[in-house]
Amino acid sequence: THTRDVVEYIIKKGNETPVDVHPIGCVTKDRAGKSIAEMGDMKDGGAVAFSDDGDPVYDSQVMRVALEYSSMLGMPIINHEEDLELSRPGHMNEGRVSTRLGLDGTPSIAEETMIARDILLAEYTGGHIHVAHISTKGAVDLVREGKKKGINVTTEVCAHHFDLTDEEIEKQKFNTNFKMHPPLRTQEDVDAMIEGLVDGTIDVICTDHAPHAIEEKEVEFIYAPNGIIGLETAWSISNMRLFKTKKLNLQQLVEKLSYNPRKILNLEVPALEEGAQANLTFFNTDEEWTFDQKNVRSKSKNSPYLNKKLTGRAVGIFNRGELVINELR
Repeated sequence: THTRDVVEYIIKKGNETPVDVHPIGCVTKDRAGKSIAEMGDMKDGGAVAFSDDGDPVYDSQVMRVALEYSSMLGMPIINHEEDLELSRPGHMNEGRVSTRLGLDGTPSIAEETMIARDILLAEYTGGHIHVAHISTKGAVDLVREGKKKGINVTTEVCAHHFDLTDEEIEKQKFNTNFKMHPPLRTQEDVDAMIEGLVDGTIDVICTDHAPHAIEEKEVEFIYAPNGIIGLETAWSISNMRLFKTKKLNLQQLVEKLSYNPRKILNLEVPALEEGAQANLTFFNTDEEWTFDQKNVRSKSKNSPYLNKKLTGRAVGIFNRGELVINELR
């Protein structure tokens, strides 16, 4: 949304649920990339950050102004980092696998050139750039160097980007549930994501939850929309790939999933102490389960983890005095 009214409406509806809902306002009006939205007004209404979601803020001058507002308002700009002239008409990562499969690929530089621009603009303006769903080794290197220089840059990675590679598209015979944006990259990129999480370059583990109807995905690979549902599997994948392999301890994993996102969005971190209002998620690191049709809570089923055995599961939450248990367990 680019209006305060909608921000306030989302907060009102969110307060009717047991989970906290924090709206993110648009950077530009109608996400058109032309003129800056009413950022100050949306902040007053309760927005916690600004983003044009899957549309990159393409115009450098517009991004400069947005980051100047970011500096004044003390709020992050979250950008989908993609140079569209370099990425189109890609359907997967550009590399050996795309060549073998005869598919147009999206090169890593399509992500990296935009990240480099935004880090430089953040340095120039003093604004806070949050790089959305990072996916390439070069991108991690850019963020790492930006942080070393003291630039206000943070970033996140989706669970599937530190778990799966572009080889899966060939192995799974063009299964469209493996098509997302940014695309699955190489093993070198996956290893770089884990390294970035371990050394603190990558602040947050995210889901990039993008539901699609079954019929939308049941088409040829090149015609299928990008995106997967990630909300229900992110904890399990993180547990399996990071905690169980001793890459991160449990406290570090919780920081990536909960504490750091709150810090980036300037949200109060709930205290775990007597007298404080409880805001908790319960999880079991050892529970084994299968992410099959009966266990999917989303209305959509577009997941590369469908029918896969996973370890670690969210048990329930306690928030606003209400205990909600996952009854599918």
